[in-house]
Amino acid sequence: MSMNAQKSGQLVHQLVARSLVAHNTECLFGLMGDANLFMVDHFVRECGGKYVPATSEASAVLMALGYAQRSESVGVATITHGPALTNAVTALVEGVKGNIPLVLICGDTPPDVLQHLQNISQRELIAATGAGFVELRKPETAAEDVAVAFRRAQVERRPVVLNMRVDLQWSPCDGDPVVHRIADSRAVVPSSDDLDEALGMIASAKRPLILAGRGASSEEAREALVRLAAQIEAPLATSLKGSGLFSGEEWNLGVVGGVSHPVTVDFVMQSDCLIAFGASLGRHTTEYGSYLAGKRVIQIMSRAADLGTNVALHVGIVGDPARTADLMREMLEAAEIPPSGFASGAAPERPSVLAAGANRPALGAGVVDFDTALLKLNEAVPADRTLVTDIGRFAMSSWQAFPVHSPRQFVHTGHFAAIGLGLPEAIGAAIANPGSLTLLVTGDGGLSLGGLSEIATVAREKLDLVILVCNDSSYGAEHIQFTNRSMDPAMSLINSPDFAVVAEAMGLRGVTVRTEPDLEDACRAIRARSGPILIDIKLDPNNVPAR
Repeated sequence: MSMNAQKSGQLVHQLVARSLVAHNTECLFGLMGDANLFMVDHFVRECGGKYVPATSEASAVLMALGYAQRSESVGVATITHGPALTNAVTALVEGVKGNIPLVLICGDTPPDVLQHLQNISQRELIAATGAGFVELRKPETAAEDVAVAFRRAQVERRPVVLNMRVDLQWSPCDGDPVVHRIADSRAVVPSSDDLDEALGMIASAKRPLILAGRGASSEEAREALVRLAAQIEAPLATSLKGSGLFSGEEWNLGVVGGVSHPVTVDFVMQSDCLIAFGASLGRHTTEYGSYLAGKRVIQIMSRAADLGTNVALHVGIVGDPARTADLMREMLEAAEIPPSGFASGAAPERPSVLAAGANRPALGAGVVDFDTALLKLNEAVPADRTLVTDIGRFAMSSWQAFPVHSPRQFVHTGHFAAIGLGLPEAIGAAIANPGSLTLLVTGDGGLSLGGLSEIATVAREKLDLVILVCNDSSYGAEHIQFTNRSMDPAMSLINSPDFAVVAEAMGLRGVTVRTEPDLEDACRAIRARSGPILIDIKLDPNNVPAR
């Protein structure tokens, strides 16, 4: 990127744009208004930046969240003030709950216009979401304020809103962008009684198991954990957000949690010591604590504040996952601790839990079997793909049907359990990784709710994106609630449009799947794609397994 802007005689909005470039912002997502349009214009025209306009403020923030997860960098978005910010609240909470670093450059109303229609207490609103807040105080501090917002987003691993008043945009200011150096947390290597106690537990364990989360997803951490596992002969497993970390390892048991393979569950229940690196051990990973019963739990996290937040620990260690794992291995080896034998010999096979049409009632006309569709589509989708899923009863099966090879290829949109966040986050993920396919699996309700209009963005950006719509013409969770109580589920049914036709009208290739031959057509369309595709898979609402 070039920065052909003046260093003296410049204006605040120009310095903010230059500061984005200084912080390696390669793509800015946003929706322009009176409080940010000049900054965006300068970022694109004078700084050479890429700007992706969204159709709603929520979508802009969600795109940046998807971009941040896939690129493992700070996502950056911009919106204007007042109702623009209230529109983005759910997206901000999603980022907070997902610990996703993001800087949102948000406008604000001028303080001297007392009856401004768009005036709200933005600081208080942002505080309620859990996001950070940084005020652009005055022209003289503009560069420093931007730098503080980026530093806090990285260190605190959450969205931080830079509040930028309209009346400051055209104020003159001198100086260059400021970039704060971020401390290298990987330098943290523990040396404490806690480490000694943890090593004692590992040494005495008969059936240790190593679990890695997104906080231990670097290549350095992966290799260190594989070495430790080999030393103590422990199986390897991940949390959902760590999916794919140990792909290719013989003793990789896959994901631990509600989507665990039965073989994985057996090993988890047999284990007597769980060594968790970079995993928060939330209720979905531990199956509400049931997976931890009868075993010692050791948790290693980079930040002390993240230890024991969800479960009671036997030992908690603050340390870089990679360096802590290597230190443990070296100390166990020096003490001549024999391996456990828990993961020795040939690893057990884990056949797919999905089965085409198995043990389900006959389907009516105009719909296909859910498992059959996922299995066939997985064969058509390239193995090197990024998986993004919305939330719904289709999600767990999708996580099992479409494996990924690394955690950064899995973009999770369900931290707030809000449906409809999938498409915007998939757009951000696809832009972050233009070299391979992005696969979005969503429901008809979620797609209708959360950004159907963004299909136009997909077309405009010419993304390599395949959208699978699991269309059961219902809100699945509510359908389950009714049917589990033998009640009429009619209130949960919705009259979804023909999404393939909508997609075609908005510039995508659309395929409707009602029959087995249609499914084959969809697979051929994926293999022969030259642009984005939406596949509308018609399903029977009474026959969608919620695993």
